[in-house]
Amino acid sequence: MTFNRDLAAIVHHHCAGCHRPGEVGPFPLITVDDVRKHARDLIQVTRTRTMPPWMPAPGEFPFVDERRLSETQIQLFAQWLEDGLLEGPPAQPPPTPKWTEGWQLGPPDLIVSLPDSYSLTNSGPDVYRNFILPVPEGPRRFVRAFEFRPGSRAVHHAFIRIDGSGESRRLDQKDAEPGFGGMEIPPASESPAGHFLSWQPGRLPSVMPDGLAWPLRGGVDIVLLMHLQPLGRPEPLHPTLGFYFTEVAPTNMPIKLGLRSYTIDIPAGTTNNSVEERVTLPVDTRLLAVLPHAHYLASQADAFALLPDGSRKSLMHIPRWDFNWQSEFRFVTPVSLPRGTVLGMRFTFDNSSANPRNPRHPPQRTTFGLQTSDEMAELWFQLLPVHAAEAEQLERTAQSVTVRDIAELSRFRLRQNPSDPEATAELGKALLAQGDLDGAESHFRQALQLRPTLDDAHYHLGLVLYERRRFADAERAFLESLRLNPAHFQARNNAGLCCLQLRRPAEAAAHFREVLRVRPEDRVARANLQLVERR
Repeated sequence: MTFNRDLAAIVHHHCAGCHRPGEVGPFPLITVDDVRKHARDLIQVTRTRTMPPWMPAPGEFPFVDERRLSETQIQLFAQWLEDGLLEGPPAQPPPTPKWTEGWQLGPPDLIVSLPDSYSLTNSGPDVYRNFILPVPEGPRRFVRAFEFRPGSRAVHHAFIRIDGSGESRRLDQKDAEPGFGGMEIPPASESPAGHFLSWQPGRLPSVMPDGLAWPLRGGVDIVLLMHLQPLGRPEPLHPTLGFYFTEVAPTNMPIKLGLRSYTIDIPAGTTNNSVEERVTLPVDTRLLAVLPHAHYLASQADAFALLPDGSRKSLMHIPRWDFNWQSEFRFVTPVSLPRGTVLGMRFTFDNSSANPRNPRHPPQRTTFGLQTSDEMAELWFQLLPVHAAEAEQLERTAQSVTVRDIAELSRFRLRQNPSDPEATAELGKALLAQGDLDGAESHFRQALQLRPTLDDAHYHLGLVLYERRRFADAERAFLESLRLNPAHFQARNNAGLCCLQLRRPAEAAAHFREVLRVRPEDRVARANLQLVERR
């Protein structure tokens, strides 16, 4: 066999997209000489399915943009080496693809970028850093597609969040360099409702399915949660995002439902330790995409559905988990799941010396945690109710799972540190969402004893007091939250509501107008102001 006749088309289609000048691959794989230099490595990485990077095994429900090689294609690399790495007659090779230069979908409607370059050191451990890309002031628009351009091979992957509160920007300003460090998602940032936004090397631009555009308003901050790997030389980073808009408002609103485990406890030396979580769908649903996440000890990841008729469907099976290539996976055709279906996730872990990715040698007991030397297990489902009128039921189920998880995570953190003020306040929020006013108030007051400057704890204490119709006490709590964080627009809105209840309409109107001055699109403040003006 020869390169020109048998391998060129495979290499061009599956390898050269990343392995070409200007892209993230560390060396080119285009010509026969390029491939000859790395022939033995290519046999190894394709045989182990390390490359091209695609974790899910073939299944009943195929994913969009699958990059998996067939067994026949994998065998061709070994056969080519055995036959002598022959080039073949020059007339035989297919033409080298013509890749689109620059933005793959053409000039974006809006480009946002990091205002100042960040310099990554030449060596050391991987860096997890969050960068702020300001969106210019302007009207709300609907995003039909976006493309992320990392600007450097040092970017391993990125998750994209949106923050309209200014909190991430304040964290950035506290750090002398662009951005701020850490793996934990900034508390005020979030993905657009029901959507996953991420990038990994080799990803094509993200194009939203019909009816699933999402809103982006001017003046917010894009937060990039980035995993960076030093390249052996100082590396400037200047990531950019290009957005493509549509005039067509979304006709469907997807819902994200996440299953997570905080009970992870993996003894040293074990090879088959697993965790599993489930939830029952209350309505007929279509599953659009899945997003799994774990760290280095994970060996397998599964998403499954137990249908009301007793059958079991494998939605995603990853037989060889690789932290380096985690991504979202979108189904070619949405998967129909009837009311009463049990959705589940299962992660299996290998904490032995035989796991080449184990970050600890010798292996040590590992529990849940945010650092990569700890472990995590979570799987997100992007869902769409079959009947739009039932969206609220599905959303309530997703919210109840989230609240339960926040409570479990907070209790986990408090077992590690009973004097953790943030965890105490977070548990209070979960208890408030579950309707336990006594437990919520107790935890907010305890959190404020530990740290009186927690503006969010003052705010949520105000919510409890307002619910108990203690309006004067609630107003004091909201005002203290505002004193500590003048940008806390919810606290100002609620301070205005307290003024209404205390028969001080002029002060109430002043609060609502101040919210609208900063956030002209705030419908709650506008409705409250109209309520005052009608009196």
